[in-house]
Amino acid sequence: MSDRTITAYTTDVRGFLNRHSTELNSIVAVQTRDLEDYLYGLARSRLQFASVRRVSCALKSFFLFLLDQGVIHKNPAATLAVRPVRQEVLSSEEIVSICHYLSRRQASTERGDSFRSRRDELILILMIFYGVRQYQICMLKLSSIRTIDKSVSLTISKLFTLRLHAQVLRKLRSYLEARGSNSDTIFLDTLGKKPLDNWSVRHALNDLSQALQFDCSPKLLHNTYMYLQQHPEIRESLIKRILSNEFTHDYGVAPNA
Repeated sequence: MSDRTITAYTTDVRGFLNRHSTELNSIVAVQTRDLEDYLYGLARSRLQFASVRRVSCALKSFFLFLLDQGVIHKNPAATLAVRPVRQEVLSSEEIVSICHYLSRRQASTERGDSFRSRRDELILILMIFYGVRQYQICMLKLSSIRTIDKSVSLTISKLFTLRLHAQVLRKLRSYLEARGSNSDTIFLDTLGKKPLDNWSVRHALNDLSQALQFDCSPKLLHNTYMYLQQHPEIRESLIKRILSNEFTHDYGVAPNA
């Protein structure tokens, strides 16, 4: 093994022993389930899968060494296997933390950072509460905004029209003022000149995932939208916390008139 690998494995094994026990009797008594629980805990703490897999390899080497030295007679890591932990939906607290994070960044004195945070907040709201997909974000047009039955709606397709909450309209107006462009495309790049493309949306979500240390992938955001549609009581509570303390709104799909 390289020096880098040895150093990494040493750190990984020490981390397990510090969490479990450094007493020899306790180490000898370690069962496969103890190792699985430890690795699962690392995965649930949002540690990258590659890092969890490395810890698994380190523990396998460590217990193989103990077996070779005669310290243990059965290797608890022999059948150890790791699989990626896929979170199905964002929790309410994670959704709130996303919005709080982007809201704080809007106060940045750096114009580009403030603009990007306003834009990304709108994108996240549309994806989580309205079910707008990643590829549709790039296609949204100002000319698709209509007033229907005394409410303002945004047309996504012939069969997909969204009624926009008053607070979302305020956020949209604030974003449009910050971007300073006459483009019909709603979401532009950081310089406020070119339309945002599909890759740029994904890149923005990846940056958000790294900053918050939890997954904000398009698939997870859409799963969250579907979950909130099935649990209106949770959705309404989130809307109150994020958008307004006074108003609630049905973030459903309204057919075109």
